[in-house]
Amino acid sequence: MDTDRLEHIEDVTRRYGKYRPCGAGLGVLWGGLLLGTLGLLMLEWTRHAYAASAVPSQTFWRFLRDTALTPPGWLQVAAITAPFIGWLGLLAIQRAVDRQFGAVTTDPASRECPRRPRWLLPSFVVLLACLLSGALLWADRAAAARGVLAMLAIAGWAVVWGRGSQDQLTLLVMFAVSVPSMYLMAATDPDAHFAAGNLIIFGSYFLLMMWLLLQGVIRFSGFLKVRTDLAAMQPVDE
Repeated sequence: MDTDRLEHIEDVTRRYGKYRPCGAGLGVLWGGLLLGTLGLLMLEWTRHAYAASAVPSQTFWRFLRDTALTPPGWLQVAAITAPFIGWLGLLAIQRAVDRQFGAVTTDPASRECPRRPRWLLPSFVVLLACLLSGALLWADRAAAARGVLAMLAIAGWAVVWGRGSQDQLTLLVMFAVSVPSMYLMAATDPDAHFAAGNLIIFGSYFLLMMWLLLQGVIRFSGFLKVRTDLAAMQPVDE
């Protein structure tokens, strides 16, 4: 096998290993779908609460700021399960992407751009879960049990997906799905006024997801190109 072909194979393999993680970028679509669905469910709940309880002169934003709203059970279940469904969905998408050419990984230290430590985002999720749990317990120990258990479960799951991937885009998708879910569970305190803040948080993380979506499109485009190169490669007769 000649040197040029060896170099071409090495280049294609390197690019394949670069573009295949996070389901070749499709995992971002999955994370955005989950985050958007959860945000729409929360918005629908707050709008129904506003229509049922607000005084005529009260604006929607004012109502959210002045009213202590506890998320209904169905919304709490959606918030708890979102990070778990998100990671399992990412694994299924990755398995489907790897079906044709298999799994190839690259050394993070050899990539062109510097990378943040892989445990930074999962550690932040764990830290935030501990802080929010402490705030709930300080406010009302009896009422905080469900919210605290849910946030600690999400924090424990962060250890799972933190260990399961070194890809920064994958970790950012899981981070963007996990944090709003914890803030929603923090609103289970019956005396807290979290509804307005939760809308701001969901809006901020949805903007983050839009940026991640752009990264996912770039990655998927690169994956399609390298997959075409792989499919076009033919064995050389010796």
